[in-house]
Amino acid sequence: MPRPVGIEIFNTARTAVDRERVRAWLDHIGADKFEIPPKEAVTDSALNIALAAKRCYMSFQPGLNPNVWKIREDMAEYIENILKSKHGSVLEHSFYTFAIEGVSRVFTAEMNRHRAGVAISEGSLRFIRFDKQIPYWVPTSLQGHPDDDEDLKKRKTASRLVFFDAFEHQEKMYAQLLSIWDMEEGSKNFSYKKKVTSCLRRIVGMGVASGGLWTVNMRAVRHIISMRADSTTAEEEIYYVWCRIARYMIQHETMLFGDFREDEKGSYVPDYWKV
Repeated sequence: MPRPVGIEIFNTARTAVDRERVRAWLDHIGADKFEIPPKEAVTDSALNIALAAKRCYMSFQPGLNPNVWKIREDMAEYIENILKSKHGSVLEHSFYTFAIEGVSRVFTAEMNRHRAGVAISEGSLRFIRFDKQIPYWVPTSLQGHPDDDEDLKKRKTASRLVFFDAFEHQEKMYAQLLSIWDMEEGSKNFSYKKKVTSCLRRIVGMGVASGGLWTVNMRAVRHIISMRADSTTAEEEIYYVWCRIARYMIQHETMLFGDFREDEKGSYVPDYWKV
């Protein structure tokens, strides 16, 4: 029986700064008076970006670069100035990894267009075989809403039933093909199973729920939020995912994403564009 699933997002990794080695590096280049902020004062992601930016101009402390005699002591102000001045390349030194599960191939087709600054490892339907169920995500446009009138409720309900029937049909056809090719027999080796699985995936629709890992540097995260957490232009599933990521990043990386605001249309808009 078809199984509607929810979309789940897990932050599985992020930039970590080795403060001991940073101290050794700073002392080596003569920035012995620069005090590394404690973890409670700045995230590792923001700190790594600040270190990269300061190295560009050797602006760790007054006099280290003869051209620089005044520096910003406040880390939040320093990071904001990076965003404001569009010194975006240094944001590429920090990253977050998101495991995103329950998304469809519709989502991945949109998401995987973002390649600059993004590492992608998506579930392979060439290797992953479906069993008794083909999971799928119900689009937000078909989910119920308290403001729906009776006509819209009927249309959404009827559409969800069609989705269910479509996936139920796929499951039945997929099961028949598994039987035709004796895929339940333990004697079949992995090479055989891989070839058959690769073939059979072609009858499964784009709405099938899948997932994977996306590692994204901070410059790319800002760009994708600006593009995909936009209620007026983004496809609904990628909009749903990136609004959730936007809220997460605003909460956990306030220095780097605190300039994003949710507008009256539900889009996340930054003060500083194209950093």
